[in-house]
Amino acid sequence: MIFDIPSVSALTALTSGIISFFSPCALPLIPSFLGVLFSGSINKGWMQHLIRILGFFTGISLFFAAMGALTGLAGSFLVEAGRILEIVSGVLLIGFAIMFLFDLGLFKPRNANVYKYKNGGFFSALLLGGAIGMIWIPCASPVLGSILLIAANSGTVFKGSFLLFLYSLGISIPFLTIGGVVSKILNRVTFGRPKWEIILRYIGAVLIGFTGLLVLTGKFNII
Repeated sequence: MIFDIPSVSALTALTSGIISFFSPCALPLIPSFLGVLFSGSINKGWMQHLIRILGFFTGISLFFAAMGALTGLAGSFLVEAGRILEIVSGVLLIGFAIMFLFDLGLFKPRNANVYKYKNGGFFSALLLGGAIGMIWIPCASPVLGSILLIAANSGTVFKGSFLLFLYSLGISIPFLTIGGVVSKILNRVTFGRPKWEIILRYIGAVLIGFTGLLVLTGKFNII
């Protein structure tokens, strides 16, 4: 049985975005991010509030969609490799699954000054969305790397950007709805490494590893 992009890749991208939202290095920062996003619109009514939400979502979506488009474009030059590309991608995906399971990031998190986007309208919130997207790269590097690999194997700019758009959607939905509440609750439930983080790592590792296995065995038609 061959799995196509709508049935597996899209679900993997969206789920990976949700998993990235719960990244331990980013989750404690979410209340601050929300404070920056909404501080400039609290006293200006719901319309300004909505404008900044739209700007943030546009910013983070454009940031990741651009990454997906570039990756898909790069992959379009590699599609002729065919089976070799599938084998390499499958092995790397399984490697990313192991890295995520054992909390081994590709990059170290860096501080970013998001407070300069505290005030303003749509454009300011758009820049904030892009900046927060950059912060999430090191926090969820194995997960993001996996989606980028799938985007590269898609072989087209459109499919690559669409997959990364879904990834950004997976981050944005919980961020804009329950972000503040979730981050406060989860960080107060237990001391040390909480159980939810361990469970999340198992789920993410299985998801990425399963996708890698499908790609490696040629049962995942992403080209």
